[in-house]
Amino acid sequence: MRLRSLLLSVVAVVVPVHSLAAATSTNSSGLFSGGYLLQVIGSLLLVFGCIFGLLFLLKKLNGVSMGHHTPVRVIGSTRVGTREKVLLLQAGEQQLLIGVAPGGVSTLHVFEEPVVSADQSKNRDFGALLGRVLPTENHR
Repeated sequence: MRLRSLLLSVVAVVVPVHSLAAATSTNSSGLFSGGYLLQVIGSLLLVFGCIFGLLFLLKKLNGVSMGHHTPVRVIGSTRVGTREKVLLLQAGEQQLLIGVAPGGVSTLHVFEEPVVSADQSKNRDFGALLGRVLPTENHR
């Protein structure tokens, strides 16, 4: 919803600038005329809007680390439903298994010793790790 409003606002700014630039460019000639500068500035605003929009999407999709160094980090995650996730978090020296659902967040298990070291966390499949660590009993 925010992305749509951002794109609409960028288009609302660029279209009048482009039409003003076209109207001004017929009156004056030259490389650095007012119309040309308005067109360049409008294009620059459009490009910056697209870049910031893509960065926002990547941040929301958790595809890019934005440089925040916090003591809590996600080691792995897997979906267990359409809107539910299970996360393995590293908080300081402790690792936690967290369940995330639309209704809230709950701690499923706190591990006494780390399940995954920092080096292994980048190369492991979280689903295989979760299957290895948790008991295979069906609670149905």
